[in-house]
Amino acid sequence: MKKAVFLLAFIITVSSGFSQQKKRVPQENQMNPEQRTTLAVKKLTLALDLDKNQIEEVSTLFTEMSKKRKVKGQLVRKEGMMKRKKMMKMRKASKDGADFKKKVAKAIEEGELEKKDIAKMRGRRKGSNFDAQNNALDHMISMQSEMKKILTKEQFATYKKIQKHRMKKHKKMRVKRSR
Repeated sequence: MKKAVFLLAFIITVSSGFSQQKKRVPQENQMNPEQRTTLAVKKLTLALDLDKNQIEEVSTLFTEMSKKRKVKGQLVRKEGMMKRKKMMKMRKASKDGADFKKKVAKAIEEGELEKKDIAKMRGRRKGSNFDAQNNALDHMISMQSEMKKILTKEQFATYKKIQKHRMKKHKKMRVKRSR
């Protein structure tokens, strides 16, 4: 009887562990910027009834935006990898935890690393920093002004509603993921 109870508890523990793993989309299934642009433009065309001129202008705008996003993402990943490698070298060269902390503190003083980088590597992200939020808002403002030039007043009002709905949806998803 004890073995059966133990076996049942073990199975429940293992299955709950597997069920809580995050599922990542394999790299080969992700869309390239051109594909994302095509789909986004087609969705807007259906929602806003865009004419051919507007389709071309929106497509150009979205293509530029996605290329910038891709370049920025590659740059951020490259910087992150460099900082991780630097931290790993420090860890390997350290005798113990106290020595490692001293080396990290020295690197922060010399400007090689920043406290926010270390917090990111430890998985402690207390909100986003000001610069990232400011840049994101600047990008949204410029995107909105460009869309305002392309669309009619009625189309732009509908576009704003769509954007507001998407923001709510993404906010719900972030809250759901953080639990």
